Amino acid sequence: MSGAQTKLAEHPVVVVIGVIAVIIGALAAGKDLFASEDPPPRASESVPAVSRPVSPPDGDGGATATPSPVRTRTVSPEAESTPETSEPEGPLPESRVPLPGAATVPSSKPAPPSHTGPLIVRIDMGTTGKIGPNTWRARANPGANTVVEDAGGQLDTGCYVEWTLKRGSEVVHLARNGRCRPPGITLFNFEDNLREVGSYTLTADITTDWSQTGSKTIAFEVVPG
Repeated sequence: MSGAQTKLAEHPVVVVIGVIAVIIGALAAGKDLFASEDPPPRASESVPAVSRPVSPPDGDGGATATPSPVRTRTVSPEAESTPETSEPEGPLPESRVPLPGAATVPSSKPAPPSHTGPLIVRIDMGTTGKIGPNTWRARANPGANTVVEDAGGQLDTGCYVEWTLKRGSEVVHLARNGRCRPPGITLFNFEDNLREVGSYTLTADITTDWSQTGSKTIAFEVVPG
């Protein structure tokens, strides 16, 4: 054993005091260390915002700013093929079916006929005093009417007749009518102009309001009766 160790063994009280002094000094140093550190922030205190470095503008020679990462979204093929539809707001409009148009009712009034084309004229003599084909008894009064037609049909009003009765070349009787075919009326009356025997002709000359003209002549015999 060395001389120093012999001396410490001989004075144990001094050793204990030295150990206690070392422990007290260590505790004081630890207290000062904990007192110098900042206390942790409380839950109610706001955390200070961290300022981000501002990228220098182009041309200032500063460091190039790191671009922020781009976020991508993965879309499934079903979502790409299916268009997005938005639900309409409010009630849907009612679909209206157009009503069929009213049927056109034809006018009950017939259209006026078209008076064109040549006139077709016929003379109908009565049968009073008729005793053979184209032969009448003297002093008979059979009467005569006309039938006049054009492209629009048979004419009546707007159609005019001028009658000429001849025996041989002699004019026996003249007459006029303001219609071509009035119903129930005899247009031409012979009166007593067939009292003499001979060959006769009856002519009907027709004119119309539509500038149409026509004519018809029939021949017959008058014999003693």
